[in-house]
Amino acid sequence: MEVHPNQELLNLLADHPLFRELEFREREDLASMMMEKKYDSGAEIFREGDPGGELMILGAGSVEVQKQRSHGSGRVVIARFDRGGVIGEMSLVDRMPRSASVVSVQPTRAWVMSQSLFDDILMTRPDLGVKILKGISSLLSQRLRNTSGWFADVF
Repeated sequence: MEVHPNQELLNLLADHPLFRELEFREREDLASMMMEKKYDSGAEIFREGDPGGELMILGAGSVEVQKQRSHGSGRVVIARFDRGGVIGEMSLVDRMPRSASVVSVQPTRAWVMSQSLFDDILMTRPDLGVKILKGISSLLSQRLRNTSGWFADVF
């Protein structure tokens, strides 16, 4: 894998609410540390129950978030993310196994913030780490609000 501090990633970071509080230089630093990964259509990026440890921001392609049905009869699609979508953020915070599977539905390119990179940022750049944690908290809060609204409509 190769480090990619390129303009496309900088634009993705600037446009996403999770990273919006970061100063330009902080986004540059973060972009220079993130790694690019590519997936073919149909590739399983994460599997429910596997160890977590990576946040990804999608640069191209599309993915489905799939959850195993409680009665064991396959998976249900609970979300879909395209370019600019962020996946895997929960595992950076709670260090728990993956809560769902993520499968690419077309060729997908993503930039990765690993657990070790996140931990290193928290230790060596606490100001940057706090901004990222605030962004993750805000993202998780928004997703919970959306889910609560969905449940209210279903029940």
